[in-house]
Amino acid sequence: MQNFYLFRWLMESSGLDPDIIDSLRYELDKRIYHYGAQFAYPTERSAAERRLGGIKSAFKEVARVFKKNHVVIHGEDPGVRISSNAYFSFNAALAEQGFKVSRAPWDMGRSELGNAGLYRRICSVVERLKNADFKELLTEEFASEIHGLKSGLKDYYLRAGIDAIVVPFDLPVFERLAIKIFKELGRSSFISLHGLPGRYNNIDDNRPDYLLVWGEKIKECYVRAGISPGKIFVTGHPAYRVLTLKPPRFSLDNVLVISKPMGGSQHCAEEILSDRGNLVLYLYSVRKVLEKAGVRHARLRLHPSESAHWYDRFVDENFFTIDKKPLPESLRCSSLLVGPTSTVFLESLLAGVDYLIYDPAVDGMDTVNYPLVPPFDGMEKGVPAAHNEDEFEKMLGARSCVDPAVLDGYIKTPFDLSFVAGLIAKKRLS
Repeated sequence: MQNFYLFRWLMESSGLDPDIIDSLRYELDKRIYHYGAQFAYPTERSAAERRLGGIKSAFKEVARVFKKNHVVIHGEDPGVRISSNAYFSFNAALAEQGFKVSRAPWDMGRSELGNAGLYRRICSVVERLKNADFKELLTEEFASEIHGLKSGLKDYYLRAGIDAIVVPFDLPVFERLAIKIFKELGRSSFISLHGLPGRYNNIDDNRPDYLLVWGEKIKECYVRAGISPGKIFVTGHPAYRVLTLKPPRFSLDNVLVISKPMGGSQHCAEEILSDRGNLVLYLYSVRKVLEKAGVRHARLRLHPSESAHWYDRFVDENFFTIDKKPLPESLRCSSLLVGPTSTVFLESLLAGVDYLIYDPAVDGMDTVNYPLVPPFDGMEKGVPAAHNEDEFEKMLGARSCVDPAVLDGYIKTPFDLSFVAGLIAKKRLS
């Protein structure tokens, strides 16, 4: 069925502006795939819910009008200016390097942005993206609105003297538009990776000029997927500037299980469909093996995109208790983590707790139809991984632990952004 994909048809045969359709891909796909009560905030909602969303947006707009915002005065300071909505403390780290850092314009208040017209455009597009139907996003009216937004953002970047942008991903509309603008301006664009990838290809994360990743192993995976090594730079993680490598604790006293989520949009150039029943299947399988090992109760931590209410309808609360604590606190009280492909793998080891990888797969494909990736594929030395119940049971019995030395490959230390200024200057001269 690979020849049938709605987005591809829209690009090739609908007669609509391909550039606009490309910019809207994430939102269009969400209206097809980001549905179902397993998501905390599914895009597919009733008309009443959408009307309520419109009312809430209107009240938020009123609140923004009266909110006093810090006004940024750019002046004549010659420093390199970066607009960023990167995650973690990345912006503070950029400021430490001497850059003049401001938030992305779509994250600013009206007076901070300094352009009431652009602010209204941003708010209008945000409201439409939250509440509009699929067909409304395909109208000439909305295409005109996106063109106007792009023009307004371009004027802002020029007026504010922004030399480079940093975004955490290149799928959503605003980030796509910003990257396109900076390509046109001949100025630098970066993605600062915000997690350990669960998929690699040569399209996603490849749209800006540069990709900043946490460790050499992650860079290697992107290069194998077809991204040029010359555009990938290893920075480390701003929160982990020194790694304390110690043997992780492993006991069955207080087990934390990480759920197996499914995506709400598509990646790469092909559609990948997932069966939400396998989200439940994963937990039933985990419970079966843990009970055989003598575990009578475990905590369950969901991905932020998932609905606890939905999971409550499937899992036995006498065995699973949903953990809602902040992750650092949750890790401190855990004696072992069991989970699939997840960035929590790194965070668990950094907290000194073993992460037992259990990601059921057949022929290298996991339960949500994605290929396994390092270090979860069982191919990396020092990282045991189970891909069926028998392997999981044996790993529990053997108390198989991850060698904490693997962290060196996935998080470079010390954290380093010293090369960024040179990349920005080089781009301006090219």
